[in-house]
Amino acid sequence: MFAARNRWVAAVIAPLALVVGERAAQAAEPWDLNPSAHRWQDRFGRVVQDVCSPGDGQARCFLHWIVQPFANVTAGSGALGADGIAAAYGLTSSVPPSGGAIVATILAYGNSTALSDVQAYRMNYGLPTITACSGTLPTPGQSPPCLAVINQNGASSPLPADDPGWASESSLDIEMISATCPDCSIVIVEANDPSDPNLDAAVNQAATIPGVVAINNSYGRPEGPGDGANTAYTHPGILVVASAGDQDYMDEGDNNPPSPIAAGSPASDSHVLSVGGTILKQLQGGTRGYAEQVWNEGVVNTSNGLQATGTGSGCSSQFAQPAWQAGVTFGKCSMRADNDVSAAGDFINQLGSSTGIALYCGACGGSGGTGHFTAIFGTSASGPMVAGMFARLKLATTIANDPGWVYRNAKSFYDVTVGSNDSASTDCGTIMCTADCGWDGPTGVGTPSAADLLNAEADAGTSPNAPCTPQCTNGTCGGSSSGSSSGSSSGSGSGSGSGSGSGGGSSSGSSSGSVGDDSGSGSDASIPTGDDASADAAVEGGSGDGGTNNATGKSSGCGCYAVSSDSAANGAMFVLSAAGLVLVVSRRRKQR
Repeated sequence: MFAARNRWVAAVIAPLALVVGERAAQAAEPWDLNPSAHRWQDRFGRVVQDVCSPGDGQARCFLHWIVQPFANVTAGSGALGADGIAAAYGLTSSVPPSGGAIVATILAYGNSTALSDVQAYRMNYGLPTITACSGTLPTPGQSPPCLAVINQNGASSPLPADDPGWASESSLDIEMISATCPDCSIVIVEANDPSDPNLDAAVNQAATIPGVVAINNSYGRPEGPGDGANTAYTHPGILVVASAGDQDYMDEGDNNPPSPIAAGSPASDSHVLSVGGTILKQLQGGTRGYAEQVWNEGVVNTSNGLQATGTGSGCSSQFAQPAWQAGVTFGKCSMRADNDVSAAGDFINQLGSSTGIALYCGACGGSGGTGHFTAIFGTSASGPMVAGMFARLKLATTIANDPGWVYRNAKSFYDVTVGSNDSASTDCGTIMCTADCGWDGPTGVGTPSAADLLNAEADAGTSPNAPCTPQCTNGTCGGSSSGSSSGSSSGSGSGSGSGSGSGGGSSSGSSSGSVGDDSGSGSDASIPTGDDASADAAVEGGSGDGGTNNATGKSSGCGCYAVSSDSAANGAMFVLSAAGLVLVVSRRRKQR
C-alpha cells in the first residue's frame, strides 16, 4: 500500500514541480519558436504550440512543442528518448547494424546547430559518435557515421538562412534516425523554402546521393490538383517516407485558416510509404512493456478557432489505388489509402505523465537561445523513426521496390486497434479513421517489431503479430468467426476470464467469443504486448482484474478484442491536468 501511495505521490508531485520550474523559466527565456503559430491546451492539459505555421499553399512541418510543463527538460526526465524507442520497437543489441547505410531527410530553410544538436542527443543516450562528413557527402558503408548538410542544388554552401521552427524539425529528424539506426550516415537536404518547387528539387537532389537507401519527409499540406502528376517522390529503389501529418483524418484539424477536406500530401502519393502516429505508453509489466493507440490530442477551442490535432490519414483524390493495396478493405475509399505503417508520435511514461518525445534543440529557446532538451509530439517523429528502422533492418530497398511487402508481412508489426483520428468536423466512422484489427487508416498495418521483421516471410504465418482475419468492424469483434477459443488463455502477460491478474503468468477462465473476450477458433498464441491486470495495479495502486485481457495479441484464429477509447472499464490511460496537480485515471484496455 505504501509503495502504491509513493507512486501516486510521485505521479502528482513530479508534474507540479515541472510546471512550477517551467513557469519560472518562462519569465527569463524567450520561449517562442514561431510568434505566428498559435498555442493551445491539449486534452492532457499541456500547453502546446505549432512549430511551423501553414503557409499560403506551402508545406508545414509536423512538429509541436510542449511549452508547459516540459518546455525545458533535463535528459532522462521521462520523455521518450533513444533508449525507449529502441526498447519499444525491439531494436536490441541482437539486431545487426545497417552496415553504414545512408538516409537523407528533406527540410526547408537552414539549421546551423544540426551537428551539435545530434551530437548532444547521441552522447546523452550512449549512441556512437557522429561527425561532420569530411567531404560533401558520406561514403556508403563508412564507419563511424557522419552528417552532411547540402542545399537543394547539392552544394554544401551557400545554405539557406535558419528558421527556428524548421530548424527544430531538422534536429528532430536526424535524432530520430539516429535513435533507430545509430550507424547510419545522414544527409540533410535544405530547400530554400517550403514551396512545392523547392521541396521537390530537394527530394530529387537527395535521390542522386550515391548509396542513399531512404529519404524522409516530415512535412506536408492538403493534397490538391496536379499532385498526381508530380514525380518528385518517385525514385525506384529508394524508400521515400512521408509523415502522415497532424491534422486528423483528411487534414481537417485546423479551421483557421479552414483546412481543405483532402488527404495529406506527399503522404498520399502512391510512391511514398505513409507513416501515421501512435501514442506509445510505457507499462510496468507485460512481455513487450509498451502499448499503443491512435495518436489524437482531441478538439479544443483556441483564440484562433478550433484546433484538432492527431495523426493524419485519408483517401487520395489524385492517386489511384496501387496494385500493392489490392485486396485490403478500405471501406468507402477506392483510391490510394493511407497510412501504410505507423510509429510513436507521443509518449506516456510509467508514471502516467504525458511527457512527449525528447528533442535536443539549439533553436528551441528562440533566436540566440542555447541548446537544451525539450519535449515534442507529432508525426514528425514517426516518419524518421521508420525511415531509420527500415534502413537498419536492410529493408529499405526491398520495400521501395515492392511496397506490398509491408502488407504481406503485416504479421511482423504490432497491431494497433484502439482510437480514432476523426475530428469534430466530419463523420468518418469507418476503418479509414478508426483503428481496427489488421490494417486501418490511422496506423496502417501497425508499428514495426524489429525481431519479427528480421524473420519476415520466413515465419510462414507463425508470428504472434499476425493481424486478425477477417478485419473487425470499428475496433470490435463480437462473437467468434469460426467457433470460440476453448480452455484457458495462457502465455506471458495474458489474462482472460475471472480472477486476479498475475504478472507474466496466466489466468484461468474461458474465452467464449463475447465482446471483450478472445474470439475465433484455436487457442491463444503468445501475446507479445500482454499488459496484464497486475501491471496496471502496480501503476495505479489498485487491484488487478484478470477478467480483462489488455493485450491485442492475436489468437490463431480471429483473436480480436473489443475495445473502446472512451471506456471507463478498460486498461490504464493517464491524463495530466492543466495545472499539473491532478492525474485523472481512466482504465482502458491496452493494445499494441
